Amino acid sequence: MRIALLTGTLVLGGLCFAPFPAAAQGFDERCSKIVDAICGSEIGRCFRQKDIWDYIPSKCSGDVQSMVEMDREAREQQRNDRAAARSSGSQYGPSFSCGGVLRSRPSMNASKVASVAEGQKLESVEDIDVWFNDYKWFRVRSGGLVGYHWGGIFWTQGGREGTIPSCNG
Repeated sequence: MRIALLTGTLVLGGLCFAPFPAAAQGFDERCSKIVDAICGSEIGRCFRQKDIWDYIPSKCSGDVQSMVEMDREAREQQRNDRAAARSSGSQYGPSFSCGGVLRSRPSMNASKVASVAEGQKLESVEDIDVWFNDYKWFRVRSGGLVGYHWGGIFWTQGGREGTIPSCNG
């Protein structure tokens, strides 16, 4: 699960939530307020203009650089999530789990993100081209959570390389 903090807003899996205290981010609250006043939620785009830095106190430079980087990462993740969602339905039919666990990384040893019930639909499936025991790992979204699911325990209508043909054998 990816969590990013963006100018006082919690961004979780591409969804923005209510204001999040700047102190919880480790940013100086005054610096965060200055950035909010200048840029709003468009931090990365705002700081592409080099003269914007003239309005930032030097003691805030490190915090602002971190905010810009976090904004860039959050937007990149959102683009990747949208691309994965678009590609999952175009070439293959819906995907279904045979039960199992969503993992934080493509590894059987990775921490558990969530359990997946047998027959549960996987909302988006992104092929990350990582193989384990003749099956691929896929980045999936299921029930609003994002994690990695091993292809040896899910199938895709219409077939997909690296997955099983069905849960019934």
